[in-house]
Amino acid sequence: MPELRIRRSMLMTPGNRPERLAKAAGYGADALVFDLEDSVPPAEKARARECVSKALREMPREGRERCVRINGLNTPFGAADLAGLPLDLIDSLMVPKVESAAELLAIDERLAGHAVELIATLETPRGILNALAIADATRRTTALFFGSGDYTSAIGAGVTDAVQQFPRSMIVAAAAAAGIQAIDAAFFLDVKNAAATRRDAQVARELGFVGKVVFHPSQVTAANDVFSPSGAELDRARIVVSAYRESLAKGMGTSVADGVFVAVDLVPPAERLLKLAEVLAERDERVRSR
Repeated sequence: MPELRIRRSMLMTPGNRPERLAKAAGYGADALVFDLEDSVPPAEKARARECVSKALREMPREGRERCVRINGLNTPFGAADLAGLPLDLIDSLMVPKVESAAELLAIDERLAGHAVELIATLETPRGILNALAIADATRRTTALFFGSGDYTSAIGAGVTDAVQQFPRSMIVAAAAAAGIQAIDAAFFLDVKNAAATRRDAQVARELGFVGKVVFHPSQVTAANDVFSPSGAELDRARIVVSAYRESLAKGMGTSVADGVFVAVDLVPPAERLLKLAEVLAERDERVRSR
């Protein structure tokens, strides 16, 4: 599995819309999610699978993650998705409505021989309450994704910050415990409102998410900006890492540098920010040199 996936923005595109699949790579999202599930009606499932397979074969591999949201194995379509997709051209599969570790283990077994990651979607009360077991189920799983629409529908509540705080926090904690990523729900209340998308992304980042699924190309820039480290954050991270190393050399475990209290627990997040900035810079340089 890759050391660090960049998933600030994951653009979801209906699998039965070939014209949109062809355009998806041009919007600047970190990952492309070709959807075979909710955005595709039952009568279009087989055609969508064919459209996605064709798009994957024709699309140049350019460092952008290729993800397909399949249908659950408890539906008439999930097994056909796994059998019919060109798995060697796919980086990750997004699995919907996961409620138990057993569901991921069943998919893991079917993927034997393929280096495909799993993104487990938690979007039901049972899934949220089983978050840690799901995160720990298989090493193939590299992220948990929060599905706010189905979750709030199940509990009979609106999609508000207050309602989402508990499931969001559960997902972030479970992902952190398992050493994987937490991806936040798509903001679908007003998909063309970039300012609203940005505010929702900021709430998610404060809770510990590393990125968001987005439904509309206009949301990509806001998500990329919010989940990228700012100059001030990088300056602080460098201070923390440098000052901690200096304090260890002096035989001390803590110190204060430029007014910033420095201790061992602050170092890992600082190092993650610096690594993220490094990976983003390297990727931008590769794009410019093409």
